Amino acid sequence: MLRAVLPDTMIIAALDIIDREGVMKYKTSWGRHHYEVLGTTSTYTVFPHLGAASTAVSSYCTCPSFAYAVLISENHLMCKHVLAVCLADRWSRCIMRHIEDDDLLLKFAGHVSP
Repeated sequence: MLRAVLPDTMIIAALDIIDREGVMKYKTSWGRHHYEVLGTTSTYTVFPHLGAASTAVSSYCTCPSFAYAVLISENHLMCKHVLAVCLADRWSRCIMRHIEDDDLLLKFAGHVSP
């Protein structure tokens, strides 16, 4: 089913991330979840379900591939990191960690340019 809408290379790459236990799911004290994926060159923040019905994009990843292939050229629906999060979450293969509010704020601040 995935092969009908996503390239085989992306599916294999996402499965490889899951096999390497590269999907982190942080749970906050107020019950929200925050996802990070250990990529080959960096760690990326993934928002798999934005819930914005008014936009063409229903997920977001901080990786360069998402910016180019999904947002700019519109060649793909998602990147391998978003796919890995969606599959790992569905299959209960995320590495679960609890995170304090201040630590989550610091994680978000790390992705914002001054």
